[in-house]
Amino acid sequence: MKKTLFHSLTFPPDTISTGMIVSEIADGINKKLNNVEVLASSPQYNMATADSLDISEENLIEGSYKNIKVNYIKSKPRKFSNISRFFQWIEFNIKSILFIYKNRSQYDNIFIFSYPPTMNLVCIFTSKVLKINTVYSLWELYPEVAEKLNEEPNRILKLFFKLLDNYALKNVNKVVVNSNDLKKYLISKRNIIARKIHVVNHFSPFIESDYKPNFELNNIFYAGNTGRPQNLSVFLNYFKKNFPNDWQLDIFGAGQEFDNLSEFSNHNIRVNNYLDRKELENITKDIPFALISLDYEITFEAFPGKTFDYLNMNKVLINFSNPNSVVSKLIDDYGLGFNIDLNKPESLERKLKDMKCHDEISKIKKNIKYFQKNVSNKEIAIKSYLELISPSS
Repeated sequence: MKKTLFHSLTFPPDTISTGMIVSEIADGINKKLNNVEVLASSPQYNMATADSLDISEENLIEGSYKNIKVNYIKSKPRKFSNISRFFQWIEFNIKSILFIYKNRSQYDNIFIFSYPPTMNLVCIFTSKVLKINTVYSLWELYPEVAEKLNEEPNRILKLFFKLLDNYALKNVNKVVVNSNDLKKYLISKRNIIARKIHVVNHFSPFIESDYKPNFELNNIFYAGNTGRPQNLSVFLNYFKKNFPNDWQLDIFGAGQEFDNLSEFSNHNIRVNNYLDRKELENITKDIPFALISLDYEITFEAFPGKTFDYLNMNKVLINFSNPNSVVSKLIDDYGLGFNIDLNKPESLERKLKDMKCHDEISKIKKNIKYFQKNVSNKEIAIKSYLELISPSS
């Protein structure tokens, strides 16, 4: 029997949430089929975790995760400048293509996860050249995100990249997205066949926390990437101007904008370095609210994965993004927290009162339990991915 390959930039021992989600899906499918293998980068974010791997002079490092063979392409720490990161992605994807070509006879299914955006090169190679059943899991849509952030390259390069991405989407066997909004966009604007696109909700790959936050505290925290799409500097200015002085905001992260954010530190804003999940959970165990922040221009193009991690930590969500964003709609539809609108600061007073209302918080906590059981659920996601496996495997 041939194997099913999972291809992702991040994967344990890196503890980045996206890689952890991939690892849980891979583990779930491997328990059913016992034929899963993984191709990933060696840790780029948390380099200390690389100590658990047998680092050698070879470009490829073999490891294992929950009885799954993992092939790690040896990589340097993550770069934060756009140009350096782009070339780091290209190098990773070229090495990925060479690995898959060398081992092409072993696989009849390949799941490819979209970050970085240059993963479309691998999709084209596996689907068009090797004719392997390829499932492209699209979690962020480029170059649309770059356009919204005014980071797009010159017009010719932008057009070429979009054509390349569309070519990948049209040639892979199936596409997975995390919202109906993104599916509708791909159908209407990218002309992708509707039956090819499957919507699968994300979930938290971590065990649900036993800690119970103290909702008497006026505390919010943010944990994760401090890059441009997260728009944290705008929220910090909003927080300083509009929140009462007795509210506290803690940020734990790393990324492109971290140094700039550090300049906001004062008596009620603390900017801290990234912490691994266990440390973060312990330090924030009493904090009742968790912040989601997303650039106001982004609506369906990207979805903050930390949303589901926060819920697993028993936090109520505070969302600072466009009211028409997918994450805003999700929080409204399922009653998971509070949406704060940048352009309606007058509505904050009511939201702050609701944050201290025991009945309101109790209702949100019940909504979160329902959401995790019936919508954002690992078992549901694994079942959905299993259905995308080629019948011949």
